[in-house]
Amino acid sequence: MIRNIKQLLRESRYLKNIYKTNFNKKVLISYTVSAFLTNKNTHTNISESRVIANIFKDLGFNIDIIDYTNQRKIEYKKYNLIFGFGEPFENSFVDKNLKRIYYATGAHVCHQNYAELKRIEEVNTKYNSNILPKRLIPWNWSLSTSLSDSLIVIGNNWTKSTYVKYTKKQVFSICATALINDNSQKIVRNIEKTKKSFLWFGSSGLVHKGLDLCLEYFSKNKDLTLHICGPMENDFKEIFGSYLEKENIYYHSFIDVRSQKFIDITSQCNFGILPTCSEGQATSLLTTMGAGLIPIATKYSGIDIENLGFLIDELDLDSIDKVVQKVIASEDKEIEKNSKKNIHYIQENHTL
Repeated sequence: MIRNIKQLLRESRYLKNIYKTNFNKKVLISYTVSAFLTNKNTHTNISESRVIANIFKDLGFNIDIIDYTNQRKIEYKKYNLIFGFGEPFENSFVDKNLKRIYYATGAHVCHQNYAELKRIEEVNTKYNSNILPKRLIPWNWSLSTSLSDSLIVIGNNWTKSTYVKYTKKQVFSICATALINDNSQKIVRNIEKTKKSFLWFGSSGLVHKGLDLCLEYFSKNKDLTLHICGPMENDFKEIFGSYLEKENIYYHSFIDVRSQKFIDITSQCNFGILPTCSEGQATSLLTTMGAGLIPIATKYSGIDIENLGFLIDELDLDSIDKVVQKVIASEDKEIEKNSKKNIHYIQENHTL
């Protein structure tokens, strides 16, 4: 209850001229205010928000910040530019003279919502359950996509493709940032022992991110090991709780990437697996790649999996089996080579 109140109070904040500058231009950033109210780095968007603000300061803008959920009335005409997404951004179209840069952090809502609902329906039909979607975007934000002056999309060409059909404006893509534990660079794996061990590392929306498929698959393949790091959802646990008790499946709950436990878990695995149905670009998977895990994921992860790991063609058990059988047949030297390749790739492409 207290946590919810704190969140509501935070989201209602409207931060004015955060750097106390005296430039001739003003920008309103509609994103998250958390980065400017705490020193903690609890999510990659905290660090990214600070970088965005610093760039606008360098470009000579006085900067106001508002949370993307804030519904308050805003005097838009005093701004030269609106950057970000959400309700303040969508509502800004009452002023036709503003310049806008839409910052899209996930796949387009028309893809994401349908993709999750489809997966939820599949699970509920199969198990006669009533799991509810966890990552539905309740807003359309159609003006933001179609009428902004330009768009910046977090992700790869697939992510970008979910937007270009809805706008004639220029769409730029940018890489997400991974969370890196510096000690992960020191991991030396015994590949003979770890080549049959996999890590599902994710956040909320367990069906959305394919944990149900992983539990079903690994429960049937007891010679393989699945480690799971992430939150648990009550309706999901009600259906899949028994799978978490299998001898070859280890549930670790939420794990801090900066912790020794993260090192202990990733050092026991060689592969990160994420059969997700929609992402902008899966930060969780990038984070495990930065620790040397080879990715096994769908194209919907927003990562060019084909060049770095193994692509899951469809969201079903047969497709997962096809890939897993291929990866465990890989030569140890090839696995070691790919592990180093992923670490290097993350360092070169997915840091702040």
